[in-house]
Amino acid sequence: MEEEIREGFYKDKYGCWQEDRRQSGDRRGHPPESFEHEHRRRRVARRRADRERQDFDHRLMIDEALDEFAGEHGGHL
Repeated sequence: MEEEIREGFYKDKYGCWQEDRRQSGDRRGHPPESFEHEHRRRRVARRRADRERQDFDHRLMIDEALDEFAGEHGGHL
């Protein structure tokens, strides 16, 4: 006997057909075209956060280098 396959449905453990709600690529249920927009928005936000963190780290390294240089040269830059 061939098992029936229904597009967009699955059989639960009791053998009843249930609608498969996981068909969307975006788990929030938005249309697929908005998924690319959300992906780009998150990517830009990550890059901005990475850039801010990098700028902060670089500023700390520059300040430490200037302090070290000043210490080696009697407080004069």
